[in-house]
Amino acid sequence: RPGSKSPAGSQGGKGFRGNGKVEEAGKQRQVTPLNRNSVRRCTGSRTSPGRAKGTAGAGATMSKHLDPCTKPEHRIVVVGDLHGMVHKAKALWRALEETLTQPILLSALVVFLGDYCDRGLYTRELLCWLTSLQQERARRGARTICLLGNHEFCLLGFLGLLPAPKVDPDFLFRHTWDRDDVNRNERERWWGCGEDQEVLDLVHLQGRRWGGSWYEKSYGSTATFASYSVERGDREGLRRSMPEEHLEFLQRCPWVHIEESPLLGRCVFVHAGLEADGSADCVAQLQLLQGRDARQSQPEPLFGRDGVLHTPPQLARMGTTVVSGHHGRVMLRTHRLIIDNCAGDERNTLAAMVLPEMVLVHHGGEVEAKDPGLVFPGRTRFRKTSAVPPATPPALQEPATPPPQPPQPFCATPPSSPPRSPGSRRPCGRPHQRGSSAPAVDAWALRMPQGDSSPLEN
Repeated sequence: RPGSKSPAGSQGGKGFRGNGKVEEAGKQRQVTPLNRNSVRRCTGSRTSPGRAKGTAGAGATMSKHLDPCTKPEHRIVVVGDLHGMVHKAKALWRALEETLTQPILLSALVVFLGDYCDRGLYTRELLCWLTSLQQERARRGARTICLLGNHEFCLLGFLGLLPAPKVDPDFLFRHTWDRDDVNRNERERWWGCGEDQEVLDLVHLQGRRWGGSWYEKSYGSTATFASYSVERGDREGLRRSMPEEHLEFLQRCPWVHIEESPLLGRCVFVHAGLEADGSADCVAQLQLLQGRDARQSQPEPLFGRDGVLHTPPQLARMGTTVVSGHHGRVMLRTHRLIIDNCAGDERNTLAAMVLPEMVLVHHGGEVEAKDPGLVFPGRTRFRKTSAVPPATPPALQEPATPPPQPPQPFCATPPSSPPRSPGSRRPCGRPHQRGSSAPAVDAWALRMPQGDSSPLEN
């Protein structure tokens, strides 16, 4: 125990002191005492059960739900809405490394579906992590797509950083809210009622809603202001506090990504979805998204709800699948996939979908295998077979020869039936009784001795 001398110490050898130092032949060296953090690092209690931390490298094995025959470059990892929860994002990334292994995750296409700010408390830290992750993967030749969500659209619209339409470079965003169909009560709910007209000309309608207090329950923008140590509604303060790297990252985010997968066909990745009621042409929708045209007051592919839950019929007939987040659920439909089970709620788990096997990975390490046929018709769930080789069948042996039986005289007529009791039914002699579950068996064969043949076979 500390403070007591060992027998070796009493003989001039080694001895322990209560101050954590070791005395050895007149020399002293410092001993690092154990604490709770060092014990936690040694035991690996923060890693997933059954696997030590740092084993997701080249020597690790991937999950049993994944097909080892699928090429790593053909895999797609789809991550749902993050909403400022950097702790869950990092935990989910570690779970993906353990499920896929680091080399396979590096070869796969990773798509983040947008909504990186608001609701969660760590928008600034999350954007730092995303930018560094994208840069590191790009340096190693990996592909990472970070789509723009409706919350980033509102943030850029509030700061006046939305891209100008290519077809109308002189467009003023005041035209998105300065309309005759907007009443006075609605205008009073927006941010900037007392701002100069020159400032408001650059602010989009969704930006004015996002910065105001009336829509706080819907957007949760106060968390973004707080993460940059700015009061809610302080437009200039937020602009000065946000690093240029974060602003450039948000401005570079594409609004849509189209991937031609050799295993799944064409996949369209967009934050909310595409209008499927036929009111808008699919080609026109994709062109507006690819051109990042922000002239609409509320772009449905980024803000829509019920109208974008399905895949447009003209795309579904061609085998195109629409993948999105935004809706606060995990939904699997024919040629339609929605991944957003967290929705910015700390009580929910953050998840990612691994394609083409349709494996749902949660940030806590749980793995769920979904049926790919629900989204991609014709594909079946991968089931890993046992790696143990089948047992060698025993050597064939000659069947034992039955003992000879004495010959018995053949009787062409069945033997006489035993006397019946009064009231009993006479057996009909048919091979199979009606209503019986037993198989039909020849009645003569039941009465023939072994070695004889039935008269019906002659």
